[in-house]
Amino acid sequence: MKYSKYCLILLLNLLIAIFILYKITSLALKWVDIYTKHGSYVIVPNLRYLTLNQSISILKKLGLKYDVDTSHYDPSFKPYQVLSFFPEAGDPVKVGRYIYIQANAKKFQTTVLPNIINKNKRIAIKLLHANHILVKDIKYVNDLSKDTVLKVVYKGKIIPSGSILPHQDGITLIIGKGYEKNDYSYPVPNVTGMSLSNATYTLKEKLFNIINFYYDDPLDDDTAATKAKVYRQEPSPGKKQDKKKPIYLWLTTKPLDRLIKTSESNESNKNYSTKNMEEEKIPINKEIDEQKTKPSVFGNKS
Repeated sequence: MKYSKYCLILLLNLLIAIFILYKITSLALKWVDIYTKHGSYVIVPNLRYLTLNQSISILKKLGLKYDVDTSHYDPSFKPYQVLSFFPEAGDPVKVGRYIYIQANAKKFQTTVLPNIINKNKRIAIKLLHANHILVKDIKYVNDLSKDTVLKVVYKGKIIPSGSILPHQDGITLIIGKGYEKNDYSYPVPNVTGMSLSNATYTLKEKLFNIINFYYDDPLDDDTAATKAKVYRQEPSPGKKQDKKKPIYLWLTTKPLDRLIKTSESNESNKNYSTKNMEEEKIPINKEIDEQKTKPSVFGNKS
């Protein structure tokens, strides 16, 4: 008897709990329907070609809200005439829904391209958006400056900072993507005309750490060495070189103009073989061996 009595009490409590839960769920659903205006729909009217004032008046009567954009200009439309809107005409929407209207600007608007060259991609895009300039495409190229803007292209042409552009016109950004991790080749910087210390600093900054240098003239002291300038380099500027391979520099205290022209003439000779290049180095190295007592004649920095 006691067991059956306890089962009956438990069953009654369970039924009461289910009833209370049902009532709470029903009330919650009704509140959600009221709050979200469930079932209260209106049809979006066709606003195209209407004036902005006419469109706003119609939307207010239907209980709809609106958001207006007048940054675009189309010469075939009148000022403040509706160009487009969303949601589209005929779509059912709830009362209180926002309708986004794009109306024609009062006059043709332009903006100035800010200076974004050598700036980070994210910073550049923020500057462009602040100036109402759209980025329609981004192209990546191999360059040490990863995620940095290198060029700006508009209608197929590279344009400089300060160029006048129509509002909301699209541009293309050329951005560096760095080099692949397994690609150790980098363009060799131009150090012609630099002193040895400046040339070494520039090369090491670009990850070239093995530098062999030659002096054409025997130098007696450090003061003379600081006056020597690079008149030739291998590989030539711009060529890609494995960063683990050495860079060769030739220095002299003589005027550079004639020596640089001679070096450039040799570089332009397409039939200049590797064997001849090695033979050309032999007299320099031979002279260096003969003058071992003068350490400033030849050096290696790594």
